[in-house]
Amino acid sequence: MSGGFLVLLVAMFGFMYFLLIRPQRQQQRKHAELLSSLKPGDEVVTAGGIYGEVVQLDAERVMLEIDEDVRIAVARRSITSVVPPEELQRLESGEGQGEVLEADSAEPVTAEEPMTAEERDPARN
Repeated sequence: MSGGFLVLLVAMFGFMYFLLIRPQRQQQRKHAELLSSLKPGDEVVTAGGIYGEVVQLDAERVMLEIDEDVRIAVARRSITSVVPPEELQRLESGEGQGEVLEADSAEPVTAEEPMTAEERDPARN
């Protein structure tokens, strides 16, 4: 009985390793490589969705220029990706801007007209 339990335990650990631990470590390694390869001039995106150009780096912070003469310091670990050149060109050209997304509801709700529970969740009825 204990031999079968030990095999089951090892199999479960192997399953967890290959499905959860290994992919997460690979993702962490890629992010660490991304952060170590940052250099001034790179266009990046932060975890908060801010696009900016790297102008200065130190061990903990990155100085980003988000607009002309507008600079912010962010934690280095909050940089999620480097914007590829073709995406940067698309953003700078204004392509895709001005698109309006359709709302689910045809009638907007104003502050004077609060939604009832039935309006918020029609499935409750």
